[in-house]
Amino acid sequence: MSHALPVPVPIAPSKVLRLAPLDAQPGLLLRVFNWMLRSRLGKVFTPSRVIYARFPTLLWRQLPLFQLAESGLSIGHDLRFLIEIRVSSLNHCTFCEELHRKGAQLAKTSPGKLDELESFRTSPLFSERERYALSYVSEIARHGAASDETFGRLRAAFSEREIIELTWLQAFTTYLNRMAVPLGIGSDGFCSL
Repeated sequence: MSHALPVPVPIAPSKVLRLAPLDAQPGLLLRVFNWMLRSRLGKVFTPSRVIYARFPTLLWRQLPLFQLAESGLSIGHDLRFLIEIRVSSLNHCTFCEELHRKGAQLAKTSPGKLDELESFRTSPLFSERERYALSYVSEIARHGAASDETFGRLRAAFSEREIIELTWLQAFTTYLNRMAVPLGIGSDGFCSL
């Protein structure tokens, strides 16, 4: 008797939230976190009500990584937002893409760059350094790795520490995307708030 697994086929991201949001906020940390979200973004975001309400320990473990992305990288805030938005877009995570756009708006990142991110290779708004970084993270998001040619250009424009930061930021963003997309967590309407 064969119990062969079915051959994988491409699966479109769910457009339906797969777990109902919980209004109960277990623990002081989650209540404080949700209060901070409300004061900064205008409302509590869906992952807090779907993921962290069920698994609050995860929030404790992720807070230092959120802080690192927020203020511990030397690559600069504008490039950080561009990378987070680009990677989230390629990973079809509308929640993360919109959340990072809202962060970029609050940080006063060039709205022109945000509007032309899909055209970063040809748009005069992007520096050579930004093009190299965005090409690098785009290849990783699409293929899991970057070509030697892309890495060579990156190495000519960034320090070794910055390369590690870019690689980590792409990986952390992808991790967050991989939490939201399978659970059907989509846009929260932050940019319209």
